[in-house]
Amino acid sequence: MSCLKLDAQSKNTLPYFLATAETNSPVLNDYNNQIISNRIDSLKLKATYGFIFTGEGNVAYSPNIKGWGYDNALTNGQSLFAGVRVAKEFISRNNLNTRLDGVNASIAQVLAQKNISLQTLKKQITDQYIATYASQQQYNLSKEIIHLLNQEDIVLKKLTQASVFKQTDYLTFKVTLQQNELTLEQQKADWQNNYSLLKYVSGIVDDTFEPLDSPSFNETLNPVSFEQSIYENAFKADSLKLSNDAKIIQYNYKPKITAFSDSGYQSSFTSTPYKNFGLSVGVGVSIPIYDGHQKKMLLQQNQLLLQTRQKYLEQTQRQYQQQIFQISNQLEQYHQLINTANQQITYAKTLVDANAKQLPTGDVRMVDFILSINNLLSLKGNIIQYNTTLFNLKNQLQYLIIQ
Repeated sequence: MSCLKLDAQSKNTLPYFLATAETNSPVLNDYNNQIISNRIDSLKLKATYGFIFTGEGNVAYSPNIKGWGYDNALTNGQSLFAGVRVAKEFISRNNLNTRLDGVNASIAQVLAQKNISLQTLKKQITDQYIATYASQQQYNLSKEIIHLLNQEDIVLKKLTQASVFKQTDYLTFKVTLQQNELTLEQQKADWQNNYSLLKYVSGIVDDTFEPLDSPSFNETLNPVSFEQSIYENAFKADSLKLSNDAKIIQYNYKPKITAFSDSGYQSSFTSTPYKNFGLSVGVGVSIPIYDGHQKKMLLQQNQLLLQTRQKYLEQTQRQYQQQIFQISNQLEQYHQLINTANQQITYAKTLVDANAKQLPTGDVRMVDFILSINNLLSLKGNIIQYNTTLFNLKNQLQYLIIQ
């Protein structure tokens, strides 16, 4: 289904690159495998506190020659054991559940880190997509200007041949055209380089350069509150893990009871070895008495980690809220800049059209005509730059990354 979804999307859109990068990311795959591994740890933990069966066999021979050797009263000279041992450590249901909660807390930590990595990846891909689209827009603008100049070149060349224009004026125009053609080649190279980098970070192997669609963002970008953000979830997961670790430390210092049993064949072959089939049962108890106050020190270290995480949480929350305020303010400023530039470009375009009509009659100097084109080029370039900044700000607001 994932492959079908990718194929159905156009390959020149932002969603396509985001979906492809997510699929190809080895980091996200690593997190997915960590989650699976932690779930296996949960099964291993349950097995650890279940019944453990082991098959065992021991053969021993202790020679005693003329009184030299191990005391036969202790070694029996030789012995054989072959059987099955069963052991089980008994812990309370709360103890086991606490340890299982620790595994679940580890899974929550990995999930939180995965979400942060995914958001970082999406922002990185979107950043490069915006850069590629901006270079594409600059390239298209240069093609538009050259198309305009080429149209005028046909007319001006004829007028120059008819001595309506000076040769020097036409050469000035020709130099301007050639400069723009050189700029066009440079911008084409920039666009293709950015495009190749976009495919590189997305994990795509392809040498085609199809025009990209404009990056799309929600009309109203409303970042979630910090309490619902990936950072709050990450801090909660860390805190739950540390709190659970403290409980496990407490349980590690509880008395431990282990029951064991074996059954099989054990004999020294001294008498009636055919009767030495049997079994044994036993219980072991371990009670911590004194370890140099390690328990107290472990709990102190755990508390220090909790306090440290709380300070980081408070700082991240302040940065999160400040970043939203700052970006929202910049968005408003650039919207105003774009509106003003669009108004100015209307007059600049009208001036270029008027100069182009009056140029053949000699009512406008060649220098003034070229100047009006450069002004139009500069204004359109500014709008591309403003829109690029606007896209980047929206990207920052959509994928808030706190360093």
